[in-house]
Amino acid sequence: MINMKTIIVIPAYNEELTIGSVVTLAKKYGDVLVVDDGSSDRTSEIAESSGAIVVKHEVNKGKGKALKTGFNYALANDYDVVVCIDADGQHNPDEIPLLLEPILEDKADLVIGSRYLNGAHKNIPLYRRLGLWVLNTTTVLASGIRITDSQSGFRALNKKALESLDLSSTGYNVESEMIAQLSEKGLRITEVPINVRYDVPNKHKKNPFSHGMGVLAKVVGLIGYRRPLLLFSVLSLLSFITSGILAYWALEPYYTYGGKVYLTQAIGAGIFAIIGIQLFIAGLTLNALAQMVRRGKDEL
Repeated sequence: MINMKTIIVIPAYNEELTIGSVVTLAKKYGDVLVVDDGSSDRTSEIAESSGAIVVKHEVNKGKGKALKTGFNYALANDYDVVVCIDADGQHNPDEIPLLLEPILEDKADLVIGSRYLNGAHKNIPLYRRLGLWVLNTTTVLASGIRITDSQSGFRALNKKALESLDLSSTGYNVESEMIAQLSEKGLRITEVPINVRYDVPNKHKKNPFSHGMGVLAKVVGLIGYRRPLLLFSVLSLLSFITSGILAYWALEPYYTYGGKVYLTQAIGAGIFAIIGIQLFIAGLTLNALAQMVRRGKDEL
């Protein structure tokens, strides 16, 4: 097993209750960098006293920006491997070797810790499991590869993966963007089983529904950017299905009773049919443009 220079990057926002223990446990496996994303509590002070390098954002910029700061630090200081772990104590730093192993053995460029490979996801409330299923499904559509836990913040990347990323996300959708970008460039992505705790302080910083919808909107946008034909084909299909339902509704009295056609429903059916055609044409056009842009980048 090759010895690699490793840094553990911990994005943190108001995590004074847990950051000390996470840093202390993580230090056994490499240098620790805490990116304090504009905290108003003692997160930076406790992290530094626990032995971490601390970089502080003066204002809260979002998890995506915090990770980008950590990745830039790792590249500037010539680290071979970066491990990302959340600051809230949900992840067990003693499982870091599980994520490092595929990279150290040169079997993967990105390793994701998955709650779904050992049944740990069963402890997640049902409504959150449903939300994660939706986000996992849309991430699979965006990236084209099968991932069971796309939103896991516990992951490891080698230098090749770091150098291949050009992250634009500011929030939690950064996890999905990372997968989509690296899969598009042909890098190797794998998952390993991990455990997750949910009895931790500050576990609900944001409303789960609004947070999930925000991430979903960003991931759907990612599908539209990277796989426009797929997204617009799905939207086109939904429009045609709606058109068919309205058409059936409009014609049902005519075929059943020999009566009149429902004009409003018939007009609605025609409108949705036109929308479906336009969406499909838009998908074909955007897909052609996307391929031209990718070819241009490859030539550069």
